[in-house]
Amino acid sequence: MPKIGPSLVDVIMPAHNAATTIEASIRSALASPRCRRVLVIDDASTDHTAALVESLAARADGRIELIRLPDNSGPARARNIGLSYVEADLIAFLDADDLYEPEALTAAVGALDGMSDLAVVRMALKPIGLDRAYLARPDFEAAWTLVTFTVQSNVVVRRQVLIDAGGFPEDELFRRYGGEDVALMRAITQTCRVGTLFNEPGVFYRIRPNCGALKLLRSAFYGEQPPGIEADLAAADAVTQKIMERLKLASSFARPDPCVVEVLLTWAT
Repeated sequence: MPKIGPSLVDVIMPAHNAATTIEASIRSALASPRCRRVLVIDDASTDHTAALVESLAARADGRIELIRLPDNSGPARARNIGLSYVEADLIAFLDADDLYEPEALTAAVGALDGMSDLAVVRMALKPIGLDRAYLARPDFEAAWTLVTFTVQSNVVVRRQVLIDAGGFPEDELFRRYGGEDVALMRAITQTCRVGTLFNEPGVFYRIRPNCGALKLLRSAFYGEQPPGIEADLAAADAVTQKIMERLKLASSFARPDPCVVEVLLTWAT
């Protein structure tokens, strides 16, 4: 049966002790008519995150689902569990302290519905709480572009692509340093066609101490690296290569000419 109307998105939101920010994050997703459900994966929080989400879910007409994990498993495992609950054809990932701008998901769905060969789109990423010293650097834009292509909160991806890729890698090295999202998205970017919506509504990304974006900026500006990471970089690259091979074998979205393209939308007035 042919699809009628724009596609819908299931938003996966891993959460660990996020009671102070998660309500605003959930509401920013639910405000979009393109959001089908928000799937909150509570990663063994010790605050009242789960109770708050349960309270919101009771008033959300089935648009919020809470999945509670008994043990803290990390973001890769939490996202993969979320994937098992997804029913929509499109999936977004939003951290429990980030926010969608109005129309952000509408723009992403418009791009993916309008360009059937795109595997994923990345939206504009706008930092909240970033030190002005970083913003004032002449090389900030180049470094922030790297961040924009790395984090997950500005991604909308086709469910089939993630299935073909095998989900997020859960190797132990990613528990130590993070970067499971980098390994997966590098593989998709180097194998498939990716769209960018950097001039459209996007995502407000909250800068936290030692968050992934801050680590990337410090690496770009000052050459800082977590102690011991050099020994694991080759292993991380091998994980990316393995995902790429899986996509090339299994995914109809894999292309001989993978590329990143700017998507230009026309908004009805």
